This record gives sequence, structure tokens and C-alpha cells, in this order.
Amino acid sequence: MKKTIIAGASVLALLAGLIVAVAPANAATIRVPKTAMQACAVSNGIYCVESLTLTDSNGKKIPLIYVPSGAEVPMKKTPADFYAPVAKIVNGKVVDNNWWMSQYQRDVLVSGKMVVQNLSTLLGTAKHPEQGAKYDPATKVFDINKAVDSYSYPVDCWDPATKKATNKPFSDCFKGSNVFMLDNEVKFIFFHATAAEAAAQNKNFMTGTYLDLAEISALQQRPVMGTTYDAAAKTFGATEGIIIPIWVSQNALVNGWAVAGTVAAVPAAATDAAAATTAAATGTDSMTVEAAETAATAPLAPDPATAVGQPTEAGRVLPGRWTSPDWQGLNLGSLGYDGLYIEAKSANEFTNILMIDVLPTLTGADKKVNLAGQVGNKAYATSLDSDIVISAKVRTGEMTPGVTVAVGVDVVVDGKDEGEYTSITITGTPVTVPLAAKAADCKGETGVSKANVRQFQAIVLPSNDDMSGFGVEGTSGDMYVGSNGVCELSTPTWSEDTKSFTWTTAAPHFAPDGVTVNRGFYKAIIPTGDAAILWGMTNPNDAATALNVSVTTEAGGSTAAISKISVKNGKIIIDVSGFQFSRPKLKIGIKPGYKPSKATAPKSTITCVQGKSTKKITAVKPVCPSGYKKK
Repeated sequence: MKKTIIAGASVLALLAGLIVAVAPANAATIRVPKTAMQACAVSNGIYCVESLTLTDSNGKKIPLIYVPSGAEVPMKKTPADFYAPVAKIVNGKVVDNNWWMSQYQRDVLVSGKMVVQNLSTLLGTAKHPEQGAKYDPATKVFDINKAVDSYSYPVDCWDPATKKATNKPFSDCFKGSNVFMLDNEVKFIFFHATAAEAAAQNKNFMTGTYLDLAEISALQQRPVMGTTYDAAAKTFGATEGIIIPIWVSQNALVNGWAVAGTVAAVPAAATDAAAATTAAATGTDSMTVEAAETAATAPLAPDPATAVGQPTEAGRVLPGRWTSPDWQGLNLGSLGYDGLYIEAKSANEFTNILMIDVLPTLTGADKKVNLAGQVGNKAYATSLDSDIVISAKVRTGEMTPGVTVAVGVDVVVDGKDEGEYTSITITGTPVTVPLAAKAADCKGETGVSKANVRQFQAIVLPSNDDMSGFGVEGTSGDMYVGSNGVCELSTPTWSEDTKSFTWTTAAPHFAPDGVTVNRGFYKAIIPTGDAAILWGMTNPNDAATALNVSVTTEAGGSTAAISKISVKNGKIIIDVSGFQFSRPKLKIGIKPGYKPSKATAPKSTITCVQGKSTKKITAVKPVCPSGYKKK
């Protein structure tokens, strides 16, 4: 016997909306890596994990740094010489945060004594200086000048319009120049495609002040554009994950540069002398300052009244972790793990569906990183902290998201075109997921979950893969669905005949204790423009009454579920929660006989005057009375 729960609307709508194969106009051949992506700090490219930031229960943002397995957690130290960005500050605000330069160039910019001369009029002549030339203010000449025949030398000339480099004579490629001087010596020169561009950049260079971001880059962070800078405290109002341009990494390989924010450029923590002496005496020579600090500040045995999970046990080997030099001090280690690992790769070797899984880590005295597993059940990760917000940014090549399925609460998905690649940022809070030991536990009302684990995951389906694109033709690709029923998550399907989506998911009926019943939630977010395409719902305010959601469960399933539909910021938000597992089948569609209502046009107010008389008229299309004029 089956029970059917009728709710106002459901999460199903969202996910289901994108499961019809289409070939969008911007289709591409997507090749999501089959093995886990590396951190961009280790391998910079179009597929890599760019950053991971946590927000604690007090709203404090905690940027994490990536540390490979076997390596020390880096301290806040600046390498002697390497490529790093500078920030430009104007009126106490950050107006540039990603201008990468070598050490000697940054030294000039932040000196406070830099002079920039526009020498476009000398370009092409024998009077244009070379790098290292000395300038005589009295005679206004340089002692070392550019050879005239050098203007005919072929160079790789970059065309920003075509985004390609062609081989041209130097004089055809560059028409403008700016020389950067310190104490009347030419430290370096920037050449520009036009004299007008050089003039504009000259003015730009000489406004504001510059800050070397080498130290903050070592922690894989940069200031947010537009944030404030406190010159006295030398702190920024807000930071975000560093973005290393691919050209920097490529040139670093060729020229042997050290690059800020990468593992090779960040120094390891120095070993405390006293700790080293003790280690030598005890034979524990792998003990480091960070290990000693971790041991000293590690939490006591968890309070059974408040603890969510058990102490951790080392599970499978992981290549590294995202962590903080002050992990324990920030109270991030209360559940027994010491960092997080982002496993981002294709869901399996046969598909380009991207799966992002955030896993807790456990690091030994030898600095080798493992999965932080449950004691006696180490194949299953220990639960993530329910009070943290996780924000993971992943580079996704040319992928355009078609729909995102998330295992988490209050998840926000932000996709961007970064120029050389696209990126997706998944932000949300972990949610408890009932995990099954075998498929049979997901059926009927007798299944018991092997473990209930608090997880944070996302599955991103591409809409522009010409081999297996997903989507309903014409939809935006900005739909999102969230759930904690991952046992038998099926692909949602759209029926053009019934104008409805169906989606089946599952989880064991009982928690590991065999008594507590597992409950589930679904959340869908549908752009109002997509609702118009799917159901002809031109007035989004119809959603609360026009959409119908049914949750059908197997015998013994709960008939108690809370559902809510709202419209906000151009999106229809559908929540269904509190129903029991094991195998609910959700269906969302338009109610029979639905006819779009007329959307109420917004009213506006105008001011009308006639001599000294003034009237305010409020209407959908306000018009001044006869004899009055609009002010």
C-alpha cells in the first residue's frame, strides 16, 4: 500500500528541469577530469580547486590554505624573492588586487618614491632609454638608449581583440611606453599598443598607493575588490581566495620563478629549538612546532551530551588538506578532524557530470593526510561541523552548469566566466545524510543506515556538453535542488505531455540505532523566467497556488510534511521537509486548468506643478492633470 502526501510544491521541480538532452548554441566538448582535481596552488590550470573558505557561527570568515600530504603547515612568512601581486589603494579602498609582478617591480611601486614617465614620443628613436638607464634631470636625457635597429626585431604581438599572438616587428606592435624610475634610474619599462593607452596608464599608475601582497598571498588570500584598507593596522576589511593567472604559472615553469600562494613558494614552519631537542631525546624526530601546538590545544574527550560524532580514525589516503595555521585556536578541531579535502572530479569515468565532495581529514605526526573516518567504521567519514558555512570554489573549464544538486542546507551556487575558464562556487552548511551499507537497505521500511554522516556535496550537470548536455530547451541553467536522500538518487525527468517532473530518491528508513526514523528534505530554486518556459507561468506570484507537488512513499511512510512556496529576487523557492524515508517519489507539475493571472504592474509617483500648486500622482502610469506639468 502506498501513501501520497500532497504538498504545495517541491524541490523536485528544480533538478528535474534539466534532464532532457539538448544541444545549446554554445555547446562544447567538456572533459571533466576523471581523477580528483589538484589545488590550483599546486597545479594551476582550467580544472583545479581554487579556494576554500569557512564561516564560523559568529560570522567570522576563515580562509584556508592548501597543504600537500607530508608537508608542514606554512607560517606567515614572506619568501625572499618571487612573483606576487600588488594592490592599489585609492581613498582607503582596494581598486586593484591582482596585478602580478616580480619582486624588484613591486619594490619600486611600494617605495612611495616612484616616478612614471610617458615616453611614447621617444619610441622609435635613438633617445628612448633601456632598462637600467640613468636620467639627468638637468639635460633631460638618459645615458643608455635603445638601439634603433631593435625596433625592427620580430616579437610575439598580442591582439586583445582576437586573443591571439602574431609575429610582428617591435615598431608595429608597440606605439606607447611608460618608464618606471626610482632615484632617476629606469627600473623597468611597460610598452603599450597605442600612445593613447600609454597616456591613460601613466595617469593610472601615478594615482593612489600600492601595497605588496606577498605576505597575504603566502596564505593563498587576496583583498576583495572595493574593500577597505586600514593603513594603521595594515589590515583589509575582507579577503578571498587568491587567483593566480595561468600566464604566471606557465612562465614560472619556463623561467624558474617562485610564485606566491603555491606550495613551492611558501616556506615551511621553522622547528622550535626546544621541541627539536626534546624530539631528539625521545626519538620522535617527526614532531614539529605545529604538531606540538596541535597536541597542546587539542580538545578534551567530547562531552557526550553535546558531541555529534565519535573520535576519528585514519581512513583512506588523501593527497592533501585545506587548513589554517591556527586550526585549533579557531575551534575548528572540536570534532576530531584537522582540515578539509575537496574531491572534485567527474561522477564516474563515463560522464562529464561534476561531483564536488568536501571531506574531513586526519593528519599524523608524519604529516601524511588521511580521511578522518569514524572509529571502527573508517570507510565512512566523520561528520562535518553543523555550525560552519563552507564555500568551495572550483575551476570548471568550459562547463556551463545546467542544474546543480546539492547535499547541504542553504546552498548558494555562483557560476562565473573568468575569461580563461569558468568557475563555480558552492556555499552552504553540511546536512545529515543516512548512508546505506547495501542497496536493499534503501527499500521498504526495515532498512537501517550504516551511518548517519553530516556531509556537504554538490553534483553539477553541464548544459553545454555537445555529447551529453542536460536541460530543457531555453531554460537558464540556474536551477538548483537540494536534498539529503542520496541512497538511490535518480535522474529527474521532464514530461512535455504532463508538464511535470518526477524524481526518485531513497535512504534507509531507520537510523543506525534501528529505532529512530530518518527524515528528509527537498529544496528547489527555479528562476521565474524558467517557470514561464516550463509552465507558461508568466506571473511568478501564481506559484503558490498553481504548482502541485506530490510525495509518494512506500508503506509506513509519514504523511506529515511541511511545504512552503515563496517568490523572492526573481526566483521561485520551494521547500518540502519532514517526510520519512525510504523511497519517496516526488512529482511537481502545474494544476489542471491553470490560467496565468495578470501580473499587477508596479505603481510609481510623480510630482506635478502649476504655479505654486503641487500635486503628487500615484498610479501604474501616472499622468499630470490638465494644466499641470511634471516636475
